[in-house]
Parts: sequence; C-alpha cells; structure tokens
Amino acid sequence: MTLKRTGATKTKSSLNDFHLRSVAALQDRDVPFLIGGAYVVETYAGVSRRTKDFDLFVRPRHVDAALEALAHAGYQTETTFPHWLAKAKFGRGYVDLIFRAGNGLCEVDDSWFERA
Repeated sequence: MTLKRTGATKTKSSLNDFHLRSVAALQDRDVPFLIGGAYVVETYAGVSRRTKDFDLFVRPRHVDAALEALAHAGYQTETTFPHWLAKAKFGRGYVDLIFRAGNGLCEVDDSWFERA
C-alpha cells in the first residue's frame, strides 16, 4: 500500500525544516539557547498546538549574536521589545528570542541553562 503525502504532512515537514534551520544557524555561531514553547510541549507532553513561532530562550548578552546568526542564515530580524523579545522571520515562520519575562524583570540567566 502506498500512502500519498498530504498537505498536513508537508506542513509538518516544512515546520521541522524551519526548526532545524533555526537551531543550526545558532549552533553554527556557538550561540547558546534553550528551546521552549509549543514545540517543547508537543515533544515532551504530546500536546500539539499549531503556532507560527518557535520560542528560543537566550541570555540577554547573547541576543545580538543570535540575531546576527539568524540574519546570516537569511532571516529578517528585529528587536521587537528591547526589554524582553527579539524576532527573526524566515518564510512564514518566526523565531521568538526571549531573554526576559514580558515585564522585563525575570531575566534568562545561567540558572535556566543549569536546570535545562
């Protein structure tokens, strides 16, 4: 029996390519990061929630390096909210680079990486 590739499979494959491309861009430039958000919930809990963004956590001191790495890989980048969030766009996908809580108080720091 041969199964046809459906649009859903193609979309999931495209998302996986986007995730891998994003991770590779940061790894190629030695930018430390943590993966979070819906991607992790689906991977570890099996709960799927379709989103267009890929949440990555970085220390504030690595935000510029992360943006440069993603820009070098062809992403459009911006510091959306300078107190907590930067974004990178590639095609229809977005990488959210989160470096603090939305209120700007809880910073991503070494303890996040130690506990990951």
